[in-house]
Amino acid sequence: MTRITDLVIERAHGANFWTTDGVKYIDFVSGVAVNAIGHTHPEVVEAIQKQAGELIHLGLNYGYFESTVRLAHKLAEITPGNLDTVFFSNSGAEAIEGAIKLARSATKRPNIIAFEGSFHGRTLGATSITASSSKYRKYYEPLVGGVYHVPYPYSLQLDVDSEEEATQYCLKRLRKLFDLQVDPSQVAAIIIEPVLGEGGYVPAPPAFLMELRAIADKYGILLIFDEIQTGFGRTGAMFAAEHSGVTPDILVMAKALSAGMPLGAIIARRELHDKWETGTHGSTFGGNPVSCAAALASIRVIEREKLVERSHTLGKRIVANLQEQIGDLPQIAEIRGLGMMIGIEFQGDAALTPAAAVAAIRTEALKHQLLVTSCGVYGQTIRLMLPLNIDEHVLNEGLSILVNAIHTVIERR
Repeated sequence: MTRITDLVIERAHGANFWTTDGVKYIDFVSGVAVNAIGHTHPEVVEAIQKQAGELIHLGLNYGYFESTVRLAHKLAEITPGNLDTVFFSNSGAEAIEGAIKLARSATKRPNIIAFEGSFHGRTLGATSITASSSKYRKYYEPLVGGVYHVPYPYSLQLDVDSEEEATQYCLKRLRKLFDLQVDPSQVAAIIIEPVLGEGGYVPAPPAFLMELRAIADKYGILLIFDEIQTGFGRTGAMFAAEHSGVTPDILVMAKALSAGMPLGAIIARRELHDKWETGTHGSTFGGNPVSCAAALASIRVIEREKLVERSHTLGKRIVANLQEQIGDLPQIAEIRGLGMMIGIEFQGDAALTPAAAVAAIRTEALKHQLLVTSCGVYGQTIRLMLPLNIDEHVLNEGLSILVNAIHTVIERR
């Protein structure tokens, strides 16, 4: 695995963690968007402890567990549209694998369309539809067949002037794919991140998602939204699908679902699940009662404390704050955000490439006890994944460290 730091971490709480030598850090990574309500939230800890004292594991093949059934009902309540039936897994990548299998089984079609810049996981099927870096595919080919990629509507990377141009260009490429390489009658699913995650923290234009929905409906193709990183308030809506008003046929979730416990899920309509033949997929640990209890506690906190709404308003404020402090720097290509899914993209000059700038800023921030990380196909973007309930003073301190680190790196280049 890539080693981001050599820190030895002893404990964590809220938006902070402490190393074994007693140094306190601010965490703007949140376990890669996992700890949406911060580390070791007391209600989550209590729910885990209580459930662990009653039932840790039995296996969903052999019975129902209260926490698992309650979570399935809750997810049906809070997801968009009429998505109402859940299959639980251990992780996001496993959930992606299940979504691919469900799509192929239900449609009896072989092919999947995904997008350039996308990241869906590191298992074999998930790697096959991932296209955010060739390093994820190196040495593992041949991968799962029947996968096609088209460009994601990312204006800066496509070198177009507007979202509208990016939308039209990418739709044209999709239609050309149908004309030249794969007949739409042979496509089981189109899978997309409604906000590109590792590829750069780039929201897909709502018009693009709406047109994908129309294309999918026209040809009997299933539309899958990978909301592993966007779900549970990260974008200022419970799920990013709500920003466009588009309901996918299958929605994939993990990360913030269970506040740090291993859990993933796919949710789809009952009639779609009924086309998935019994016994053709399964999971030993999926729907673990302890993980599901943690998820229920986390969702309760998000709803009670109105963290989805806070994500929307606070995210706008953070972007405005960053625009004011660093937006005029020539090295900044764009500061963008949807809720508290915020990216700062850099552009190069003769002295400093974008990837080198981002790497240096991460190192400089860590010297001052702030953990941040990057994204983007070329490592050109700093991504902020703050807890949705982050304390204001911790937020302000962390942003100050980040802004100073950016100025320091740029001024000494």
